[in-house]
Amino acid sequence: MDIVAFVAGLIVGIVIVSIAVEFAWKKSIPEKTCKLIRKWRLDEIKNPLIVAERLHLSPPSDARVVVATPSPLAKNARENPDVVGNFAVGLNKAFIFAGEIKEGQLALVTSDEDILKELRETFYEFYRVKEKVVSYVPKKGRVKIRGVVRAVFPYRDGYLMRVSYEGGLVGVLLKERMDVEGRRVEIEGDVVEYPFINPINITVLD
Repeated sequence: MDIVAFVAGLIVGIVIVSIAVEFAWKKSIPEKTCKLIRKWRLDEIKNPLIVAERLHLSPPSDARVVVATPSPLAKNARENPDVVGNFAVGLNKAFIFAGEIKEGQLALVTSDEDILKELRETFYEFYRVKEKVVSYVPKKGRVKIRGVVRAVFPYRDGYLMRVSYEGGLVGVLLKERMDVEGRRVEIEGDVVEYPFINPINITVLD
C-alpha cells in the first residue's frame, strides 16, 4: 500500500507541476498590442493627432490634422507637402492605415507605447511646418494662382476669401459670399492692395 500511495502521490505531483508550468508559461507570453481591423472610427480616439496624405472623411472636432493634399473634408487641416503615411494617434491607441484614410481602409490598431510615442513625434514634425509669407505675388498686376480656401468672412462692404497657396497667403475680395471653405481653387485677377486680389475668375478645382 505504501508503494501504491507513493506512486499515486508522485503522479498527482507531476500533474500539479505541469499545470503550474503551463500557467506560468501562458502568463509570460507578451500581451498582444497590435491587431489588423477594417471596422474603426476616428472618434474612438480622444483628441487624435492625424497625419494623412489625403483625408476622405471628416475628422473629429477635437482632432489636429496635417495633410499633404488638401480636401473639402479637411477644412482646418495644416498643409505640409512632405507628409508621408496615414495614421491617427491618441493617448493610448493609434490607427496606422494601409493607405489613404477612408472608410473600410485596412488599419493596424496598436497600444504599444513605443509606437505611440514615435507616431506623436512624427505628427509634430509635420505639424510644425508653418505657412510661408507671400513671396512672389507682385505688388501690382495680373496674377493666377492655385490654392486652398482657408476661410470666407465679412470684410468692408463685401467678403474676404483667405487663400493659402505654395507661396504663402493672399486675400481675395468678394462681393458675395462663396461657400468654398476647404476647397481647392484657381484664382485669376488683379492685385489691388497687396496682398489683396480683385478676382476676374474663380474656378473650384475639387
